[in-house]
Amino acid sequence: MIDLQKSNARIINIVKADVKNFLADLKQVSDTNTIAIKVPSTNKKAAFKQFNVSQQKQLLRSAFDGVEGSINSMSVFNGIVSDNCEEDIDFLVCDRAAILIELRKASISNNYKIDNVVYDLSLLQPYDIKEVDLQKKIEVNGVEVVARVPTLKLDTKINDKMIAELNKLTEDQQRTRSIELVLIYEIIKYIDSIKINDIVVNFNDISVYERFTIVNELPLALNNGIIDYISSVKSIEEQSLTFDDEKTVDIDAGFLAID
Repeated sequence: MIDLQKSNARIINIVKADVKNFLADLKQVSDTNTIAIKVPSTNKKAAFKQFNVSQQKQLLRSAFDGVEGSINSMSVFNGIVSDNCEEDIDFLVCDRAAILIELRKASISNNYKIDNVVYDLSLLQPYDIKEVDLQKKIEVNGVEVVARVPTLKLDTKINDKMIAELNKLTEDQQRTRSIELVLIYEIIKYIDSIKINDIVVNFNDISVYERFTIVNELPLALNNGIIDYISSVKSIEEQSLTFDDEKTVDIDAGFLAID
């Protein structure tokens, strides 16, 4: 007489083994199916794995979370760039868009739809990091700031803190204070150090809370100078994401959509 329980157990074990082997093979395909992409900050090519379904789902989930989702989507993209790279590179924020465009072209297609019009991503102007000041000194009334393009690691770290602070606010408070908070934390990302007389405060040596407190006390003119620097860095990226008719590619939760 056949022992159905033992027979079913054997079948389940065989299926589990097959699935495990299949997943191992699938991972091997993903790991070997890489593309070479030039990293702007290193001026060298590196091997990257293509996008996968799990990463697309992460982005889609962030689409429904308002301001928090927009911030989180950037952290997801940071993770994709770092995780998909086969090499250990300390990427800068200015590397992100250029790499993501190339990854999307390889993983999905060159076609990108804006307002029901299909555009060719290969027609975008190449990102030119030579136009970017990776570091700049800004001085106002004896206070000197060294501003620097942040790494993806720092960007994600500050994003996590920003989301945590936003979650402490009520919905009404988020509507009135979210823009202010996002701006301050964005400034924090780009400050490397501040010097007054002979005293230098390196932002890497202090907590995010302490950085926030210092930025809140900066002279307005100095604050505006930092914002101008950030805008100049981002404007170069925006140029590389803009087509001839001024339509732009949005690096957001819908970036991996086929349509």
